[in-house]
Amino acid sequence: MLFANAGRLQYSISDIPNFLRARALAAKADAAIDQAKFQEVVAKHASEGYDSYKYFDKQLWLRTKMMRVVELGLDKSAHASVLDMGCGAGYFLYCCKYLGHRVHGLDLPDYEFYRDMIALFGISRTGFRIEPYKNLPQLGRRFDVITAHQICFNGHKTEWLWGAGEWDFFLGDLEENYLNPGGTIGLEFNEEPAIGFYPKEVRRYFESRSARIFRGRVILSQGNQRSRQARTESPLAAAGTTR
Repeated sequence: MLFANAGRLQYSISDIPNFLRARALAAKADAAIDQAKFQEVVAKHASEGYDSYKYFDKQLWLRTKMMRVVELGLDKSAHASVLDMGCGAGYFLYCCKYLGHRVHGLDLPDYEFYRDMIALFGISRTGFRIEPYKNLPQLGRRFDVITAHQICFNGHKTEWLWGAGEWDFFLGDLEENYLNPGGTIGLEFNEEPAIGFYPKEVRRYFESRSARIFRGRVILSQGNQRSRQARTESPLAAAGTTR
């Protein structure tokens, strides 16, 4: 089904115009890929199992990631700089690049399939493992849009799932060192067993940041929130927790 996944609603009726636009743009982006080289990558990694195999459905991933592009307004914005954390096979960044944006990825350095896909798409990438309370590497530039999709670095499906403190440190690092003034941070969460996408304290924290929250996505725009320096109330206090 177009609007459901594993029994959970992914898109509503109001999303149909965006979905149709994303599908049309994805088809054009697909046509611009060197299909022979893509098949070479597939053939090289065909025996590696699900972790690689799931990315072989190029049309599905391009439609999905182009939908994220549309949700962020990147299909209609002027040329922007985009950083994707946990960029994986690079489909989201490729969609952004196809639309004329300047892109860079961040992900684990030692997965050869990801390296081959990133090379196919001609995307620059920095190898790095994201960990709680650890600053990201210096990239020598700032970005208008910073994203992370289907996040696993937050301790997904482990007993060490990030709380409000970890997210406050992480987002503070992004805002202070990587995000351009007025920029946007877009997060897409995986579901966690029994609790949904994140603990209640984390949702309260995002709400205290005036985030737009819908279906596992959290979008924070600096234009809709106080700067870190100007806050009169700690977001952690608003979330009901402390570091």
